Amino acid sequence: MNQSVGEKIFCPHCGDYITPKIERTATPTGELIIEYYCPRHGLIKTEKKKNYGGNPVKIPGGLYIALEGIDGSGKTTQASLLYEYLTNKGYSVIVVREPWVQAIKEVLYKYNLDVEAEVYLFAADRIILQREIVLPALSEGKIVISDRTLYASLAYQSSRGADQDFIRRVNKFVKPPDIVFLLDIPVEKAMERLRNRSSLTRFEDPTYMYRVREKYLKLAEEEKDKFIVLDASGTIEEVYTQLVDKVEEILQNLKANKT
Repeated sequence: MNQSVGEKIFCPHCGDYITPKIERTATPTGELIIEYYCPRHGLIKTEKKKNYGGNPVKIPGGLYIALEGIDGSGKTTQASLLYEYLTNKGYSVIVVREPWVQAIKEVLYKYNLDVEAEVYLFAADRIILQREIVLPALSEGKIVISDRTLYASLAYQSSRGADQDFIRRVNKFVKPPDIVFLLDIPVEKAMERLRNRSSLTRFEDPTYMYRVREKYLKLAEEEKDKFIVLDASGTIEEVYTQLVDKVEEILQNLKANKT
């Protein structure tokens, strides 16, 4: 992590050192954008970091990593931190986030759709994302970190009444991730985080999120070989340490199996 939580930076508007809110966004083009926000004055500093400049480490067939969990679990933050860690280790990495297509995202979040329509729209978005970005990157030996995947539909849309077998059939042309990190957090803790943001979306209703969390935990129990459940209720650094330790184990096993 390039800056510890709690570290102070100078705010020119305050004329003093403040503890900023830090947002990291990894882009498919290989940049990491780090933004520092003053609690009073908003954005005060932006940094851009290029991807690893040497010859990147390739993984035959690539590695498709999913970060899943209810809203407020910290997926987006951890995806960007993991991107930074892996690129610093020499891997070629991209980060994607579902929903991917802006027009589809706007429809999904603006309109209260029937759940079957949601399933089809998320699947269409996912297929576009995979064919344009994910599958070509994996074929080039890159690591793909995805903020939500097919498992988000299995948890969220099934919590609205869609049958999971139906969801899987609609997504039959979608490649599943190789490994899923479930960032598990109590709904009450997640809602505390969400209330510090802007207005909530229709997917961030507490009663709904209870059902989604239960679905995720059941999926993790049913697919133990694919899921790794992490406690996401701690600090950013605590969750990050758990995540990196597990990713290192996976990479070491890949290397061992290659030799």
